[in-house]
Amino acid sequence: MATVVNVHGTFVHSAGTADALNINPQAPVQWWQQGSTFEQEVKSYVAGDDGPVDVVPFTWRSQNSEIDRRQAGSALLETLRGLDKKGEPYVVVGHSHGGSVIASALIESVSRRKPLVNLQRWITIGTPFVGMRKERFLFSRLTLTRKVIFVASFMLFMMFLFYVLGELYTHGFRARNERYYTALLFSGVMMTLPILFSYIVFRFFDGRELKGYSAGTVRRAREHYAGKWLPLSHKNDEAVQGLRMLPNMKLHFFDDGFAASTITKASVIALPLVYLLFVTSPTIMLGIADFLQTRIYDVQEFVEEDSAATRAREELRNFSGRMREYQEQADQQSGLNPAAAEEARQRAANARRELREKRRQLEQSFPEFTSVERAQRFKRRFLQRNGQPCEGGRLCGGGTDYVLNSKLLFHVVTDELSSAVVDDEIVGGRMGGLLRLLIPVVLVPFVFAVIALVILKIIEYVAQFASLLLARALNTVTLAEMKRSTFGNDTEGEIVVGADYGPSWLEPVTWELPADVADRISAHSNSMASQSIAKFREAISTLSYAEGEDARSRLISDYLTWNELVHTSYFEVPEFRKMVALAISQAPGFRPTEQLLNDVGYQATVQWVAVLGQPIVIGQNPSIMVAELAPQQAQPQPQVSYQA
Repeated sequence: MATVVNVHGTFVHSAGTADALNINPQAPVQWWQQGSTFEQEVKSYVAGDDGPVDVVPFTWRSQNSEIDRRQAGSALLETLRGLDKKGEPYVVVGHSHGGSVIASALIESVSRRKPLVNLQRWITIGTPFVGMRKERFLFSRLTLTRKVIFVASFMLFMMFLFYVLGELYTHGFRARNERYYTALLFSGVMMTLPILFSYIVFRFFDGRELKGYSAGTVRRAREHYAGKWLPLSHKNDEAVQGLRMLPNMKLHFFDDGFAASTITKASVIALPLVYLLFVTSPTIMLGIADFLQTRIYDVQEFVEEDSAATRAREELRNFSGRMREYQEQADQQSGLNPAAAEEARQRAANARRELREKRRQLEQSFPEFTSVERAQRFKRRFLQRNGQPCEGGRLCGGGTDYVLNSKLLFHVVTDELSSAVVDDEIVGGRMGGLLRLLIPVVLVPFVFAVIALVILKIIEYVAQFASLLLARALNTVTLAEMKRSTFGNDTEGEIVVGADYGPSWLEPVTWELPADVADRISAHSNSMASQSIAKFREAISTLSYAEGEDARSRLISDYLTWNELVHTSYFEVPEFRKMVALAISQAPGFRPTEQLLNDVGYQATVQWVAVLGQPIVIGQNPSIMVAELAPQQAQPQPQVSYQA
C-alpha cells in the first residue's frame, strides 16, 4: 500500500493528537490531521499502484526549537524505516518547520549509511530551512557538563606543566642525569593521557551528534534525496521571507543615551559617597594625615620649638584668662557697684592692651609661633594618644579608627579653614567665636558645591560614554538573542547563519508557486484578515472587560483563525491542495485516480505542476510524459552560504 505521511509545522500544539474529530468534534480540523479536507482529497485524487493510499499524520511537540526538530526528525525516521521494511512506496509532505523535521530525518538516515530506499518524494511547503554552522573550536561545541569534565581532565596536565615551569625557574637549564629526564618524559606522557582520552571521546560524540556537517554525509544526502525533493513556497510567505531577511536586520532597541540620565542621577549622592569612601579607606586617610603632617604643618621641622611655643602659649592664655576674668567682674558689678564695674572694665581694657602688646612682641621675637602652634595642635589631636606618639608617628589607628578619621576630615574643613583666618587659641572673645563659626558655615558649603558641580560634569561625561558602550553591548546581545529565539536555536556548539529555501546540504533554489495559485492563497489570507479586523473591532469592549491574561488570550484566539497569514493559508485553497495531490500522484508507486483525471481543473493543475518542472502523466498511460517541460529557473536571490 502506498502511503502519504503528513508532518505539521511549529506551534500547532498537537500534543500528539492526530485524530481531531474523535477528540473534539467542534474544533477546526487542520490539514495534517485525520479527517481533514486534504486527507480526503488525497485519497480521492491519488491511488497507489496496488490500491488506495494510506494517509498517516506524524505529530511532534511543534516547539520553535532546533533540538525539538532534530528529535522529531529521529522519530520520523523510525516511522519511515517501518514503511521501508514493508517495501511500500511513500511520500512525505511537510509544512513550515515540518519540512525541517523531514530534512533532519533524511540527513540522519544517510549519516547512519542507511538511506530510505522507498521514499519516492518529499514535499516541503513554506519551509524556512535554518542554516547552521559549527563553532570553530571543539571546546566551544561541548555541553556545559562536558566542558566541566574536559577541564577536570586537563588539571593533571596543567599541574605537571606548572611543576616543570617551577623546576626551570628554580634550577634553570642545568644538566641533569639521563634518569631524571627519562622520568620527566614518562611523567609527561602519563599526565597527558586523561586530556587526550577526553578529547578523543568528545571528538567522537561531536562527530556523531553534528552529523549534518560531514562532507560524506552531505554527498550521500544529495545523491539519494536531491532528485526527490519538491519545495513549494509563496513569494510572500511571511515566515520564509522574514527569516531570510533576519540575519541582515539591524535593530536598535536601546538609544545611545538611554542610560545617561539614570547614571547621572548618581551625582546627587556622589559627594556623600566620596566622603564615606574617604572615611572608610585606611590608605586615603593615612595619605591625608601624612600630607598634612609633612606638607602643611611641618610637624617634624618644629620639634625643637615645641618648648618655646608651649611657654608662649601659656603666657597668652594667662593674659586671655585675666582679660575674661576682668570682663566677667565688670558684667557682674554693672548696676550694683558702678565704681567697681568701671574699675573692672578698665583692668580688662589694660589686659587687652597688654595681650596685644605681648602678641606683637611674640611675633617679633618668635615669627614662627603661629605655625608651630598649629603643628602642635595637629599632633596632639591626631598623632598622639595620652601624650605618646602613635605607631610610626602616623595617624592614630592606622586609618581604621573611623571616628578619628571623621574628626580629621572635619578638622580639615572647619578648624583648619578657620585657623587660616583666626587662631582659636590666640584670638578669644565673642568676635573670635563668631568668626570661627561663620568661616566654615559660609565657605565650606560653597567649596562643596563647586566640588559637587565638578563631579556632576565628570559623571555626565562618563555617563554618556558608558551609556553608549552599554547600548551597543545590549543591542548586540538583544539582537543576537532575538535571532536565536526566532530561529529556535537551542543547540550547543552551533550558530545560526541564516535561513533559505533549502536545507544546508542542498543548493538553495526558489520554487515559487505559479501566479494563479499564489494569487488565490493571497486572496484567501486577505479575506480572513479583513474578517478578523471587523470582528476584532466589534469585540474591543468585550476585550477591555475581560479579566485576566488567559481570558484575553482566549478572546483573541476566538477572533483570529491564523489564516490571516499567507504562511498558514496554503491548505485552505482547493487549487493548492489539488496541485500537491497531483505532484504526489506522479511519484513512482503512485498514480492519479479517475476523479482527478476527470476533474474540470485538471488541465490547469497539470500546467501548474509542469511549470514546477515535474514530469506529468497524461491519463493513465505512463509513456505519455511532459518531461520536456523546462523547470522554472531559480530567480537570483540574496543567499547566505552555510554549506557544511
